[in-house]
Amino acid sequence: MKKTTKTLIIAIVSVVLLVGVSLLVYFLVPDKSNGDDTPTTPLSENTDTDETQTEDHYHLVSHIPAEIKSMDVENETGKYTILSETPKTETTASDGTVSFLTDATVYTLVGYENMELLTGSPDTLANDCASITASKKVNDGSAKADFGFDKPRATVKIEYTNGDKVTVYVGNDADDNKGTYIMLDGDESVYLVSKESADGFLLGAMDMLKKEIGFSATDDSGNVFSKMVFGGTLFEKEVVLEYSDNAAFSASYVITSPDNTIANEETVTYMVNNVRNLTAEKVIAVSPDDEKIKSYGLDKPYVTVEAEYPDLKVNYKATKPDESGMFYLLSNGVIYQMDKNAVPWVNYTYDQLIPTSVMSPKYLNVDKVTVEADGKKYEFDIKRDTTVSHNADSDTDVETTVTTITCGGKNISEDVFNVYFQNLTSAKRSEIISDMPQGKKELLKVTYAFSDGKTGTALYYEGENRKCPVVVNDTLASTAFESYVTKIIADTPLVASNNTVDSVY
Repeated sequence: MKKTTKTLIIAIVSVVLLVGVSLLVYFLVPDKSNGDDTPTTPLSENTDTDETQTEDHYHLVSHIPAEIKSMDVENETGKYTILSETPKTETTASDGTVSFLTDATVYTLVGYENMELLTGSPDTLANDCASITASKKVNDGSAKADFGFDKPRATVKIEYTNGDKVTVYVGNDADDNKGTYIMLDGDESVYLVSKESADGFLLGAMDMLKKEIGFSATDDSGNVFSKMVFGGTLFEKEVVLEYSDNAAFSASYVITSPDNTIANEETVTYMVNNVRNLTAEKVIAVSPDDEKIKSYGLDKPYVTVEAEYPDLKVNYKATKPDESGMFYLLSNGVIYQMDKNAVPWVNYTYDQLIPTSVMSPKYLNVDKVTVEADGKKYEFDIKRDTTVSHNADSDTDVETTVTTITCGGKNISEDVFNVYFQNLTSAKRSEIISDMPQGKKELLKVTYAFSDGKTGTALYYEGENRKCPVVVNDTLASTAFESYVTKIIADTPLVASNNTVDSVY
């Protein structure tokens, strides 16, 4: 082979090898032209956690919540410190092997040691402090003010049990809900993390406190109160609720002041069931002074509630709900923000606490009805005789009750009287009036004698605008429609003669 030919072949082979090596280098060595250098150096001198990048994520801090010693937080709500301790229990196996069991972490909010913490809130902060992973390194420290670090929304200083210390600065949220910008002390870079991994840094001290007010009873007996008193500017006079012992009415509660009447069953039951255990929207202030109490309008409360249970005393002061339905409540030296939809007793006036009917006793508990009108008195005596017989086929005892109704010695059909009794108890209150009728003519008086020896009286007076004032048991004054009074007065002598009358239903 000629020398020139041999030289040419060697040159060609060299070129091919050079191209191959160049291509190999091109594909194997990462391109750093985008400015995102792979971090390989520690964040600071006092943490042993290196900033590493895996799968396009930057692992800035890698601890677990149990390794946190303290968290000092300063944000828009103020400053506070949470101490963290995770106890470990030492156990020794039969072979002498020693192991440690980790107990639940105990958090202490400094300055609020006597307050119960809200389950989950300290954990939210601790989770964010223990592990910080960024999805992107935004820049290397230039124009930090553009990301909110001229005035960080939060500065959190974290100390771990091994002595590591990290300070986190929280900037603005990124556009389009893409995350939150953060920086770490000792690192000039700006990182983007998910909003969920930074929301704990924005929590305030009050967010850490338990929002439950009072507590649930362990059994039904714990829900029994001696009496419940409602006051405040909403009511002209204090309203006192007690349990009803009058079997003649389908009512669990009675109002003993300012009037003596049974309570509206549905409304009042709803109210009393939402007193001893409430849940606030948030805690506003702890141990407020008089100035702060006044600033929230609680010096002149809209509603007050006092109640005593076997294991709990309740003393609430509440403001009037605003247009959004929120109001403030003071209980045991803590101001809470509440939602009126969860606390029914800030929604009801006195008119709504009393029954809509003037007087509606249970028929089976009435022994006598006395009706006085037009100068005449009609007494309807109701006698019930119950006998017990034994049914041999079913081997059961069967009770049979025969009801006898008389008026002036004349028997009245029970079917006739039932319609009349329903009409008697159908009177509805139109409105509450503050003053007793004075000097007005009495039109109708209805008195019920109950099987327990008690009585109830409704007295109707001449009125105006087709409404008649009515007084129940000499206390509660309201109005009823004149058409009711007129019908009862007209029907009473007919029923006394055992004549059928039309039902108002």
